[in-house]
Amino acid sequence: LAPAAFFATALTTGCMRVDVENPENGEFIEQTTVTVSGNLFSTTPEDFPLDVDDMVLKINGAPVAIAPDGSYSTEILLDPLQVFNAIEADILEVSKGFVDSDRVVVIVGDSILDGDYSPEAIALQINDSGLNSLEPVVAGLVDLDLPSLLPVSTVVANNICVIDGLFGCLGRATITVANPQPTISSFDVNFDSQQNSVNTNIILNDFDLNVYIDGGAWILVPNCDLNLMASSVTLTGNFGLEPDGLTPTKVDVAQIGSVSTTVANFDQTFTSGACDDFLIGDIIQLIVGDVEPLVIAGLEGFLNGADGNNNTPIAAAIESALAGVDISGPVGQALNAELDAPFFQVQETAGGITLGSNARFLTNFGTNPGECSPPEGAPDLTASYHVAQPFPTFGSTTPGGFPYEIAMGISSSGFNQLLRSMIECGLLVASITELDIFGTGTPIPLTAGLLSAFVPGLGGLPATSPARIDIKPTIGPLITGAPGPGGELALLKIAQVHMGVMIELDDGEGGSVDYPAAEMMLDADVGIDLTVDANTGSLVFALAEPDPLDISVKAVESPLGADLSSVEALLPSVVGSFLPDLAGGLGSFPIPSFLGLTLDVVEVSRNGEMLTVYANLQAGAP
Repeated sequence: LAPAAFFATALTTGCMRVDVENPENGEFIEQTTVTVSGNLFSTTPEDFPLDVDDMVLKINGAPVAIAPDGSYSTEILLDPLQVFNAIEADILEVSKGFVDSDRVVVIVGDSILDGDYSPEAIALQINDSGLNSLEPVVAGLVDLDLPSLLPVSTVVANNICVIDGLFGCLGRATITVANPQPTISSFDVNFDSQQNSVNTNIILNDFDLNVYIDGGAWILVPNCDLNLMASSVTLTGNFGLEPDGLTPTKVDVAQIGSVSTTVANFDQTFTSGACDDFLIGDIIQLIVGDVEPLVIAGLEGFLNGADGNNNTPIAAAIESALAGVDISGPVGQALNAELDAPFFQVQETAGGITLGSNARFLTNFGTNPGECSPPEGAPDLTASYHVAQPFPTFGSTTPGGFPYEIAMGISSSGFNQLLRSMIECGLLVASITELDIFGTGTPIPLTAGLLSAFVPGLGGLPATSPARIDIKPTIGPLITGAPGPGGELALLKIAQVHMGVMIELDDGEGGSVDYPAAEMMLDADVGIDLTVDANTGSLVFALAEPDPLDISVKAVESPLGADLSSVEALLPSVVGSFLPDLAGGLGSFPIPSFLGLTLDVVEVSRNGEMLTVYANLQAGAP
């Protein structure tokens, strides 16, 4: 027979089919039982009508009665521990020996709808040692402009008594900031996390301030300029951190109580006016005395004042610096997905600061950064698997016992959102034209002749006809929170990956046409680790080669009506060699920077049930 006639004959003689109509493939089910229903039918009912008395139906291996119209319904138990539960319907046309199957996989458990947040999905820990590393960077980011903090004409002391007589005040003065503008040579920032707040010291080095003493109408108090200098001025305050009420991806910084000021090596010099004149100057200097407390009071009054956003100057400066703590942008762009991670908590303790975020990954289609162009066959998924996990706590060392400065973790639920987005962008979509079928270590091209040893009926085709296996996922893989089968960081469960065996045949007109020889579904349990690429400074997903016992293949369609049990038995031993490469589309993503510092990874491990990267902060490229 010619190739086209060969397939036409096969398609008409093996025309009995079975469908599973309920439940749908990829459906999330939270109950422990489900009603399975569907139909048996003939693809050519006029020539080959359905004879239910000649049909045998089994659902997951158990016989099920067939109604006269070909419909069926049965109840089956589900296993929540397996998460992916396959429902397989197999029919046998007894008189001809033809078989057909259909298969769906349901996901037993809770789900997160596409666009919704996985709760408490991302944890960011900054230890007290990490705060120490951030101090010089924050100092460089904070715009601590002294003329802005103490602008010229700022009133330091208003109408204070500077000459106190026996019967009352004999002279008053108003002291204001004067030109030249105040200066410092530099400033330092020290952070110490404590319970429910961060203690902050800002040290102004070589403080230089000019003030004007205005005696007004008081004859005994002349007008004069005074220069005040100190080797350092230390501003100390406590600040609470919370998610910003308007922009919860940012941190709101609120001053707790008042900022206090201490001055080291204070000195003062009158620079102009009558305050330093003979006799009068001596009297005024004795009367005015050390104006340090007046200046401190004025400085504290300014620093403790709130702006239109109800922020004190230092709180606003710290808030601006913390705006540089952002993981959403760089991670999302690298993964061709939009990561939205609003904070639900910012908790300060003596050990450090723990920032917790809800998270969602949004798939944006296109060619711009953070967007993807999915290949044909990539599914559009409506939800991802949700695992309820406790939000972790952090110690001063990694689970392996190493000190670290910063840690970032993602929950199983958040990771599954990422996997959903990557599947929508084309992960696991591929075509395979060669396989190491005989375990020699060398893949060989797939042809109709080669596959005829495993797919009965292909022997009637030209042996050299090229063949391939088209692969596309139908549901998203997931992690459950459990470690991998070989002790890997996580167990990646893959289910219902469609594998279509296609034969390329001459169409008789100088071209070619693809004919389907078989359709199969692949399930696998694979260990997944995260490693660090030192050259690129990226985290790389690494899949272990699975044990054939952790792989199953189910034939669901054979246009030739052939028994494909030999293919089902063969493929688990050969799929393991290419599955890690096939899932290599998980790729890598850059380790995000924090306030311009890069992360030097110390350890990648599990903190409770959260996949966590522990690192130290360092300047420069990784």
